[in-house]
Amino acid sequence: MKIIATLLLIMLSFNIFAQKDSAHYHPNITRKLYYLKPLQKVNGAYYYGERRLSGYNSLEVPFFELNNSEVNFHYRRYKTFTSIGQAIGFIPTIYVLATLNKPRTRQNGFYTSTYLSIIGATLAGSITFSLLGKSHIKKAVIKYNQALGQNNMSNLQLKTDENSLGLTLRYNF
Repeated sequence: MKIIATLLLIMLSFNIFAQKDSAHYHPNITRKLYYLKPLQKVNGAYYYGERRLSGYNSLEVPFFELNNSEVNFHYRRYKTFTSIGQAIGFIPTIYVLATLNKPRTRQNGFYTSTYLSIIGATLAGSITFSLLGKSHIKKAVIKYNQALGQNNMSNLQLKTDENSLGLTLRYNF
């Protein structure tokens, strides 16, 4: 009984200090405050400050750094809808694998009307869930910028100089 009580007190003492910040133990450590930048959408691409993000999944870091429940809710809904849309894409594969060894399909081939309807429904479902996910990402960006106190308009001005590459159109008379 004494051993159990001793182990319980030792575990309790470890748990008391488990959630302390490292600055509590080392007073010479200073905390750095990282300021969040607004998100802007220019020509279908999101920019964090002046850096272009590679995709919608790159928005996860600024969203969770803000730690806003509504922004996190919309981002999680985006992740859910895109996962469902991707999972729907496997339905034709499952159908083909399920009907592969049936003697009726080996002789006559696949049922084309059934297979085409499954592909059409899969395509429609995948596109629908993808659009629903993108609408939630847009809502999350709007709420993120509102939480930062920024407007929803994109005010990003890309800097160009003499060495910038581009395409021009000239017409001479």
